[in-house]
Amino acid sequence: MNFQIYLKPYTEKINQFSEEFFKAKISETKKTAPLASQIWQEIKNFTNGGKKIRGGLVKIGFDSFSGETADKKLLPISTALELTHGAILIHDDIIDQSDFRHNRPTVHRQFQKYHLSNYQKGSASHYGESMAIVSGIIGYYGALSLIEKSSFPDKLKLKAIGQLAEFMTTTGYGEGIDVDLSYHSEIKQQDVLTIHTYKTAYYTFIGPLKIGAILAGAKNTDLQKFEDFGLPLGIAFQLQDDILGIFGNEEKLGKPVGDDIREGKNTLLFTRVLEKGSSNQVKRIKELWGKKEISMKEIEEVRDIFNKSGSLAYSKKLANELAAKSQKAITKITKNKNLQEVLSTLSAFVVKREK
Repeated sequence: MNFQIYLKPYTEKINQFSEEFFKAKISETKKTAPLASQIWQEIKNFTNGGKKIRGGLVKIGFDSFSGETADKKLLPISTALELTHGAILIHDDIIDQSDFRHNRPTVHRQFQKYHLSNYQKGSASHYGESMAIVSGIIGYYGALSLIEKSSFPDKLKLKAIGQLAEFMTTTGYGEGIDVDLSYHSEIKQQDVLTIHTYKTAYYTFIGPLKIGAILAGAKNTDLQKFEDFGLPLGIAFQLQDDILGIFGNEEKLGKPVGDDIREGKNTLLFTRVLEKGSSNQVKRIKELWGKKEISMKEIEEVRDIFNKSGSLAYSKKLANELAAKSQKAITKITKNKNLQEVLSTLSAFVVKREK
């Protein structure tokens, strides 16, 4: 079964559960701490919609090692993973100085607008970033609370929280490496792949799958099998993300195409030109990469360099190879033919998606 068909009913349940969760948080804080109510509203708006891949992977991980259907029990866990994802992106947008995500202003920009409308004292920019940092922290601990209050046995919940802490720490390492390397004068392909491994693969694929499997009672040796699947797929996912950031459809992405250029983001597209491009291509990409006020004509020039240098073709080829590598690990995870197809179609989707 196609993974989207398999997860669609469950994704709808996640959306319903999330709606009730946020409604309760907004209501219970409105009377005692109105600002906290506003923070929860912003988190809700920011995390609303989306593919809910991480929440869905919790179910796939669970189903791979359990014969029972436990969607209702899993919903708080899946919501926790999506809440964690939202918190990560809130903080990532501050670091990247991004203005838009999901076709709406980022959380720190929303709070900046709030300051401009309500206060005359202090910096609107600092206020916005400070409130977004607080929002992300609340999101992280809200996720832990959701797992703790779920109906799984305490022993399994504790192990799941331990796994969450482990992959979130790894994600933090990846974010730190990404920030640090953005200040280096030269970066190489392996640097980019290291960032993708730590910053994306663990919290997007490996972590959610492992948490689902943990709650199904899987052994540690079984959990390791998700690494062989999720690690190459997570890197492929980010490579495709970086391609879409330059060549994708702005409306589908929900953010301006070219943001990665303005940010000077560490991508394989960029590093491949540095390593294999002509001297003119290298010179020009260095001039354009990180340019804040880049024009549409210059964005087209960047695309042309990525095309003619072979960087785009190389990135696509590597993403496809990594996705194919993840496919080979599927039969080690589960003997269930239906779930094998679910994982296989997920792997194929990662490198074909348009948003």
